[in-house]
Amino acid sequence: MKPRRAAVVLAVLVVVLTSGCVAVAPPTNEPEPESLFESAFVHSDDLEDVSGEVTVTVNGSNGTSTETLRVAERPYVDYRDEVFESTSPGRVGDQYVSNASTTWWYYPQSGMAQRFEPDEPFDNDAVRADRAEQAAEYSQWYDLEYEGTEEIADREAHVLDVEAKEEAVERGISVLVGDTEYVYAVETVEAPDDLTIVEQQLWIDAEYDYPLKERLVYEGPNGERHELIHEFETVSFNEGLDDETFAFEPPEDAVVQELPSE
Repeated sequence: MKPRRAAVVLAVLVVVLTSGCVAVAPPTNEPEPESLFESAFVHSDDLEDVSGEVTVTVNGSNGTSTETLRVAERPYVDYRDEVFESTSPGRVGDQYVSNASTTWWYYPQSGMAQRFEPDEPFDNDAVRADRAEQAAEYSQWYDLEYEGTEEIADREAHVLDVEAKEEAVERGISVLVGDTEYVYAVETVEAPDDLTIVEQQLWIDAEYDYPLKERLVYEGPNGERHELIHEFETVSFNEGLDDETFAFEPPEDAVVQELPSE
């Protein structure tokens, strides 16, 4: 189930005395870094759904892995993606479909479908609240710095630099903003299981507070590093995605495996 660093911006008061006149510089319109970090977890209230194509690239000691997915999401419990291009041929066609009551993983090349049903359906408001708490908890372990704006998928995005504090690295805290499917991409280059995110950059959509791009640097127990880049190539918001988008029915010949709830 998809549940997916701190410079303070100060308004500088400039007083210029010329011929008895006082000029005051306007306050900055830059967003607060802490608010941007939180928006990677909890998005704008105006956001109803998002869909598009995403490229995931992993650079590591064992080489580079790249794949492109079609994704659709209704925050915070409805999510779907499908791999349609990959440097790992065995991943093409794989699907992940999740809603409040059921999560599916489907692997067409092996004919396997895995189903998970929680004891109680996931509640959208509860998940949103949990993500807000995570943002507040994790932000204390990172230095956050606003880096201006860039264009991602033809949209304006705020750039936030996120760097783990030394005590966070020592503690081994690992933050994974966004889709936990990133783990699959890391696995394709045989990265170690014990990874900590030590560097991160976020590109947050200026209108809907939604991450359009993310760059993460993972460090393993021996100091080896792996870079992951998750970026929307195309994106659409509030297209009116319906419930069927987040429903899945495996083919009749698929082998269905039930996953335990504990």
